[in-house]
Amino acid sequence: MGDPRSSGTPAGGLLSLLRTPLATLGADALEDIALHEAEEAAALVAAAGHPALVECQTTAALLTEYAALNPGRQADDWKFDAVERVAECARAIVEGGEARAEKCYREARGERAAIACGRLEEQGRVTADTLAALDDETRRLLEWYAAPFPIQWLFEPERDTFGRIIRKRVVVLFHGPGGLSAGLRDVLGADVDIIGIDLDGGAVATAVAAGFRCIHADITVLNPENPALQWVSGIALTPPCQAYTPGGLGKGRYAGAISLILSVIYAATAAAGYLPWDGSETGFAPRSGMTWDEVREPLAELEDPRAGLMAEVVIWPLAMLARWNESLEWVAVEQSSALPAQIEQALFEQLTGAGWHTAEAWTLDAVTYGAASHRKRRFMAAYRGEAKPFVDLTPAAPFPTTTFAEVVGWPVGRTILTRGNRPVDPETGRAKGGNSRSADRPSTCVTATIYGWTDSETGERITQADIGRLVGFAADYPWRHVGRGEGVRNKAQQAADAVCPMVAAAVFGRILAITDWEERTRAYVHRIYAIPTIPRQRVEQMLLFADDASGQSQAA
Repeated sequence: MGDPRSSGTPAGGLLSLLRTPLATLGADALEDIALHEAEEAAALVAAAGHPALVECQTTAALLTEYAALNPGRQADDWKFDAVERVAECARAIVEGGEARAEKCYREARGERAAIACGRLEEQGRVTADTLAALDDETRRLLEWYAAPFPIQWLFEPERDTFGRIIRKRVVVLFHGPGGLSAGLRDVLGADVDIIGIDLDGGAVATAVAAGFRCIHADITVLNPENPALQWVSGIALTPPCQAYTPGGLGKGRYAGAISLILSVIYAATAAAGYLPWDGSETGFAPRSGMTWDEVREPLAELEDPRAGLMAEVVIWPLAMLARWNESLEWVAVEQSSALPAQIEQALFEQLTGAGWHTAEAWTLDAVTYGAASHRKRRFMAAYRGEAKPFVDLTPAAPFPTTTFAEVVGWPVGRTILTRGNRPVDPETGRAKGGNSRSADRPSTCVTATIYGWTDSETGERITQADIGRLVGFAADYPWRHVGRGEGVRNKAQQAADAVCPMVAAAVFGRILAITDWEERTRAYVHRIYAIPTIPRQRVEQMLLFADDASGQSQAA
């Protein structure tokens, strides 16, 4: 059955005493043992029936049975620890130590769940039919153990005759409405098992409506060593970029913020046990013993807490690797193109130091991959597999250019007002305090305020479907909002935060060695725009006659 417990715990302090012949102990020692046993017995009576104690007793009985069937030092130690935990839990309950009792409960329940998983695996490969036949108690136990992930992720995925996982599992943190997942599923048609996590309820609702499995949760309070992650092949993270983008306050680029984030990144490496140490057989120092909450704690000092989320780029992969060290092959990251070089370098150093043999980064613009709006982002990737990436993510030929006007259905020659109708300055001929640009070119980067953009002649506003298509989503993508009203700004914000699906397809094409990613991406671009595209040369000629600041034609 293998290790029947969720995690190893050191033997209790009495283990050496109990292995010592009683005849060799003095009278004082024997008296101390008798007093200790009397106190434990009294605590057990006083705490009888408490749910935490019942759980500890149940697990102790299971591990006692396991030790009897599998004699040996290790099984005996597990049994002893479980029995000691029963006494510790009883004392905690009697003394009012709720946190201690809860800790005992979680440890015992986790071990009981691990035993249940082991017994299922002994019967053969665990399938959907196996899980469907579970009794209610076992199902509830395994759902608790895997939460918030599905219980099928607790078990090894199916492999082919060469031992390769047939349908690889991918976790997408900061999933948003689904840009990365759409790149995998809708553009590439990749057969992968994706689970996303995001804190924005509206974005989660959109992703779920689009057919993705997305969990509404704060990733900083989840356990990156969750047993349901042991068979994950890849992890992608797209932390919020507002703390780094030049258009915002850029508090993540302050020297103090960078220094603090770097210190947390290094603390994460030590907590995972990947701090280099020449005196160790493995080449690494032992795990520091810090919990992941303790590692993250200093980030609370940041003026913009979103900046600290970049630390998750090492926390999650290194935690998963430290706990399981099995299937995790790659990590991919998307962030602002203005991400400080010191942070990027630190991330790469920690990943490569832990065994990712290749780390690389690119600054990519969505227009290069056929999108109708510019969006420059920094993409990073690191790999642990045997093979190095060989698929080029640079298009072999330019993608067709799609203009803003073509996406929204405006005639040629129209101008976009990005800040509403404002009085015209007679000296410049431009709107005072506003901004306007030609609609006969790809859009600037989509932001949350785009829902207010209008046609300068008709006042017509663009729709959410238009906004989604500008970023690279299909016209019928099911944008959703949670809360009162229509959520116009929230849905626009979702699109503004999303990764362009076509760029995601290029990056994942390289990571997953999908050699025809460009052909698939071109087919997708044709599907979502389905309009005659202006040749790139003609757009460049049009821009020669446009004013750089206003976008208004000067040919007349």
